[in-house]
Amino acid sequence: MKRYIYIMLFMMTLGCFCAGCLRQEKHGAKENVDYAVCKKENLPKELAARINEQKDKVFHFTYSMKETMYYVIGYGKQTGSGYKIRVKKMTMDEGHVYIDTNLIGVPKRQQEKGYSYPYIVIKSQNYEKDVVFL
Repeated sequence: MKRYIYIMLFMMTLGCFCAGCLRQEKHGAKENVDYAVCKKENLPKELAARINEQKDKVFHFTYSMKETMYYVIGYGKQTGSGYKIRVKKMTMDEGHVYIDTNLIGVPKRQQEKGYSYPYIVIKSQNYEKDVVFL
């Protein structure tokens, strides 16, 4: 019985010690980022070509031009047309820009009409921070 108690005390002590060694990264307060959704006809030619190359699969990348950053999110080949992409939020902290989007589906009757390749291009200031696509 004493041996069981000692083993339990040792395990609890070890657990507390290990938990104290965990590293927690605390991010500062996130602030909203000003952005605009770009129309296809307003995209730089090089960016439009890169999107066209990758449109068959799910993708996300950034494209910078001096003070401007383009954040590109594509949802790959989808059945039907009429899909919409919504920017849920775009925020940043001291080291990262966070972008959260979602694909809004279409009714079944629209899914029978060919294929589409929904993507969104978000234009913003170049903050020179790492980007996290959520």
